[in-house]
Amino acid sequence: MTFINSPERQKYLKESFLSIQNHMNSVIIGITLITLFIIPLIFNYANNLSVFTELKRVTLHLGAGLISILWLSQIIGENSLTEKTSTITTIRNLLPNSIKGPSQWAITGLALWLTALIISTIISPLPDISFFGAEDNRSGYNLYDKICLFVIALSIATKFRSESSLKLLIYALIATGTITSTYGIAQHFGWDPIFGNIGLSRIQASFGNPIDFGAYMVMTIPASLTLSYFGKERPYPWMVLTIALISLQLAGLWLTGSRGPYIASASSIILFFFIALSVSRIRTIIRPALALFAGLVIAAMIVSVPTDRNKDNVILERVVNLKSQFQDLDKNSNEISGGLAGRINIWRPTFELATQWDVPSHESNRNKMMRPVFGLGPDMFVYSFPLVAKPRTGIAVVDHAHNYELQILMEQGWLGLIGFLMFISSLIMMAIVIVQRLRHTAHPQSIMPILALALLPPMIGKIIEIQTGVPRVSDLAMMFALFGATIALYRGLNPKTLAYNQHQINLAESRQDGITTQRYNKIVLISKGLMIVVATSLVITVFITWDLRRLSASQSHASASSNISQFDQIQGWAEAQSKSPERSSFTNGLFSEYFHGAIYLHDNEDHEEALQLMVAARELLLKFEKHDPFKRDTQLNLLHTEVALFQWGYKEYAQQAVDRSQRIAKLYPSYPLFFSIMATDMVLIGMNELAINYADRAIDVEDVTQPWSKAWYAKGRALYQLGQTEQAITILTTATKKQPGAEGAIFAHKLLAKIYQQEGPLKNSDLSEFHKQKGDETVTTVE
Repeated sequence: MTFINSPERQKYLKESFLSIQNHMNSVIIGITLITLFIIPLIFNYANNLSVFTELKRVTLHLGAGLISILWLSQIIGENSLTEKTSTITTIRNLLPNSIKGPSQWAITGLALWLTALIISTIISPLPDISFFGAEDNRSGYNLYDKICLFVIALSIATKFRSESSLKLLIYALIATGTITSTYGIAQHFGWDPIFGNIGLSRIQASFGNPIDFGAYMVMTIPASLTLSYFGKERPYPWMVLTIALISLQLAGLWLTGSRGPYIASASSIILFFFIALSVSRIRTIIRPALALFAGLVIAAMIVSVPTDRNKDNVILERVVNLKSQFQDLDKNSNEISGGLAGRINIWRPTFELATQWDVPSHESNRNKMMRPVFGLGPDMFVYSFPLVAKPRTGIAVVDHAHNYELQILMEQGWLGLIGFLMFISSLIMMAIVIVQRLRHTAHPQSIMPILALALLPPMIGKIIEIQTGVPRVSDLAMMFALFGATIALYRGLNPKTLAYNQHQINLAESRQDGITTQRYNKIVLISKGLMIVVATSLVITVFITWDLRRLSASQSHASASSNISQFDQIQGWAEAQSKSPERSSFTNGLFSEYFHGAIYLHDNEDHEEALQLMVAARELLLKFEKHDPFKRDTQLNLLHTEVALFQWGYKEYAQQAVDRSQRIAKLYPSYPLFFSIMATDMVLIGMNELAINYADRAIDVEDVTQPWSKAWYAKGRALYQLGQTEQAITILTTATKKQPGAEGAIFAHKLLAKIYQQEGPLKNSDLSEFHKQKGDETVTTVE
């Protein structure tokens, strides 16, 4: 008993506790840096997986999971040795006050944002999808990804307390930016042995998208400029290194052809020099200015080297024709395309959606009232946008508002947006305070100004980029890391924060000294141990049952796709689909194989086998529909099976096809192409009035889309089947003129030949022969 209360025992426990805490901090810092280093570099090497960016999400989830487990163990262990803090005190510590300042406002904003995310997931039309996400290539917006990004940001904000740890973060940013830009340049010159990603007009390096690659360069370039300040005694090697890195990164940025990252990069570079002038004398910008100028010259030389890609001048045209972006605004078009005009065609319906909060399913009045506050739910914007979108020719899926704040408003409501704006505003305020303090207190030998130059311009440049960009995990991870680094840098420079932290440290130490004289409660220790075990088990279970399971399915699918035998391919796809049935690409891909196989068998008079295969294809989609009832490919493919089965003589599928078409009409009212297709399908099953209705819905929007020959054909055939032959001839003739060479025009020619033949070969023989010849031509135009 004397030993337990002895000063030696107290000292031993205190030193052991601090040693364990320091080691765990080092491990958390290491995991965070490794995660951030791997995410931008890793992708589907050598086609071993079926999803290009899948490993980026797996890396994020694994890194954040490990950090969470260690952090929770650290918190519980710390609480075991210190005095308990009341819930009221804990909440009060989160709220802003005059001592804590903008760093705590940032944490409060983050807490509001996370609260909105969690509640919006709970009330989401599809909570499972809101938590895990629907598409691998649409990463960074579901709750699972968002929590992991928050863990990365908070890990850096709280654990990266030293200059050396922040330097390591900057080195990771510069290194990954240089490696990826070098890889992108290699792709530009036709060398990509890793993935074979050659021939694209705009390079994407390891990101899967040129915009995401360009967005990463926004953060990398200003950070790399700080290397020119290194080497006081021998500056030339560092200058040469800086010029080399900057030239590669600028060349990579140019080759992305992404105008948003161009503007954001220019803004971050200007901000870099503005901060440099603010915290020091004018001569201090000479070295980075020379490095930037030399880098621009070398980058221009790299991108001007003749290649087959240069002949198209796609990138140069995108930059030179910036004026056309504003001219396109005057055009009467609703098309979703690249550039400002396309984004405005997304923003307008999105603002309309912000006043209606439509969801694709019926919901209670309570949920309707909660929508403005908590939004549509993570990853749900993609299903609500078609409900308010304007009619357009293209069928590209709009899964992002192309503005980060607008995306948050849509999916997490006004509470999420307020939380995010509070968070971002606090970060900008912290950046201003950091610069002000460096102006008055920075020591000539201090590395703090360099850290500020390496972290603040990339962070603010990235905030500018997300105003029109579509960030994914590949660049979101580093963006959140910079958010956390800004908080860490602010807390390291703010004297009030330092004084407050020291007060908390002293208070904690006094608590430790007092508590170590008491006996430990075994029940409390066991319960805390169980908490760690449960949390660890939960993280591991989610990772294994979601990430590793899908990774295994992805490998099976990729392996099957490389088989020469079509039978082996289908068998492999079936195995992959059974492992990961919620993956739409696997399910719809396997459906397509079954569906076309069934059509082939039926055409070759093997009706029994054809029916079994068609029913199997249909069952795949019906099971997937329970997971995601709003997926448009699933609904359209189910409609095709019902129409095919009706044509094979199974008349009971007629009403199901009608119901399915009406469901599609409600879910996707802005796609005249779908109405054109459904009109044709309804004609095939004898639903002529409904076919005319669908055809008219496509025809009515031709002035803002394009001519729809198939809709005219479907309407003409429906009229013919209703016995209105003269009107049918007029409509079918129009179909042949709307889009000559299109499938609808060919079908119209065939039906006109049949009609004229039935009226009498002597009376209309010339017309019948003419339309018969036109009907035998191949399709040359795709609607």
